[in-house]
Amino acid sequence: MVAGTSSIADPLQAIGRFETITSKCKYRLGSGSLQTCHVVQMDRKTATVTGVRFIGRGVVHGSSRHLTFVANAPDQTIPLRCISGSCTLKGKRWTATVSSVAESKFDGRGVAEGLPQAWPVNGVCELSLKKLRCKARAMSGEILTGEAQL
Repeated sequence: MVAGTSSIADPLQAIGRFETITSKCKYRLGSGSLQTCHVVQMDRKTATVTGVRFIGRGVVHGSSRHLTFVANAPDQTIPLRCISGSCTLKGKRWTATVSSVAESKFDGRGVAEGLPQAWPVNGVCELSLKKLRCKARAMSGEILTGEAQL
């Protein structure tokens, strides 16, 4: 080994964000109405944990709502290739278990409107043929869903 180098893989290879704008995106929080979204983000947190975020418009012009599913897929690799924090979609199929979902709201300046609401859930996120779907059931029985064509 050369002095000053490390045998550990570059930690920036393991984390990062994939983001895309899509015209085919929707999400629903419980019994609320179906909402359209325009941005999908996949945040690679570790080798097995991914945050899947559906971003839509808020009630007030310029504001936004984020619905984030935290997914874990220990038996397979996340379908993202990340370099220096920026990721591209590399996989065609992926399935992960969802353990929690959070909703966040931001005003027109991007400032959070209070703390996120979060729920422990049982669910799944799936990527198949560039279609990303997440569905989870909260302990209260509410169903939370997000779906987008990537």
